[in-house]
Amino acid sequence: MSRCGAGPRGGHTGGGFPSRPTRGRKWAAGVRMAHPPRTHPGGRPSSHPGGQSDGRHDGQPASHPGGHPGGHPGGDGLLPDGGRRLQLLAWETTQACTLACPHCRADACPSRPAGELTTDEGRRLLAEAARVGPGIIILSGGEPLLRDDLEDLAVAGTAAGHTVVVATNDGLLLTRERIASLQRAGVRRYSFSVHFPDEEGQDEFTARPGTMRATREAFARLREAGVGFQINTTVMRGNAERLEEIRRLVVDLGAAAWHLFFVVPTGRASTPPRSAPLTDAEIEKVLRWAAGIEASAGLPMKVTCAPQYARIKAEMGLKNTQRGRGCMAGDGFAFVSSMGEVKPCGYFDLSVGNVRQTPFDVIYREAPVFRDLRQPDRLEGGCGACAFRKVCGGCRARSLAVSGHYLGDDPHCTYPASQQKK
Repeated sequence: MSRCGAGPRGGHTGGGFPSRPTRGRKWAAGVRMAHPPRTHPGGRPSSHPGGQSDGRHDGQPASHPGGHPGGHPGGDGLLPDGGRRLQLLAWETTQACTLACPHCRADACPSRPAGELTTDEGRRLLAEAARVGPGIIILSGGEPLLRDDLEDLAVAGTAAGHTVVVATNDGLLLTRERIASLQRAGVRRYSFSVHFPDEEGQDEFTARPGTMRATREAFARLREAGVGFQINTTVMRGNAERLEEIRRLVVDLGAAAWHLFFVVPTGRASTPPRSAPLTDAEIEKVLRWAAGIEASAGLPMKVTCAPQYARIKAEMGLKNTQRGRGCMAGDGFAFVSSMGEVKPCGYFDLSVGNVRQTPFDVIYREAPVFRDLRQPDRLEGGCGACAFRKVCGGCRARSLAVSGHYLGDDPHCTYPASQQKK
């Protein structure tokens, strides 16, 4: 992820693909690839993004990549290599943000840096994404409402056949007028981040007084307009014991879904202060609690960045409500930074190409990292030996962040198979 006005974090660049006129392909330098790239023709886009939102999917809003409003698009279309067609695309429309949350994977800044994708480049990105979709487009940030062309982008996404949603932060900029204009442009749902059940905790965490009050007021305006919203909560040491309080609040506020996220050490979260992650055993405890209440929670729940949730539900004899593997990075899900860099997800701190150089659909189909991630049999270590690798797969971004190897073990998993080679 690029810092404001700086180059990409960790020395990774978007130069893994050649410029658009070039026919040959180059791939991200310095990345260990399990297999050489192979070119596949693109399939036709599916006929519709499908279905009403039910909150059951993976994604990334503003401070955490994951957290996308709406549900999975309909259909089970596959790419020629067996991977899933694009279901969700999180586009970080800007790195600028009005908050300063300590867990922010974007390392966001107060004003928009130079070089972010333009309106025309955004329209082109959305058209290219439709060739391997269409799917749900999450207009994220930073704070996407800081872009005055957000309506133009929503119109373009809707015209391309996508379902367009917006991941805002506290809703302070979401006035009645903006809600109406974005609704006319085709925006179907919003997501917000609420990490504490009280004003004191939320305001301190976001480093801005009045955050919780602004969020509640935005919820009221959305309810008035008949527009749905979901709430995302990042689980960490400071709030793990208050999740039941937060759940009751989310239900009382009238949210359409509640998504729980687990910290991946990227961006500001790589040196966590208040956003310190839980231990492996504590994560397991929270996931078992979530699995036990999901059916009676009062609204749809979804767990993101803890794909072992699928294994835990199986062990508890509960139905897996998520299609495919728990980690969708590069396999149904993709992320595009404000500068055009493409990654398997927002937490995955490795660019595999840039849409200014190569069409998004070509990157999505052909990038070797993406193709590795679509094949659970390419996983290594404990994850590769695990009986649940095809329903869980481990968090690939966390594996990359901790070990530098995206096909290795998920360091937060406690299952015996994943422990055997640590």
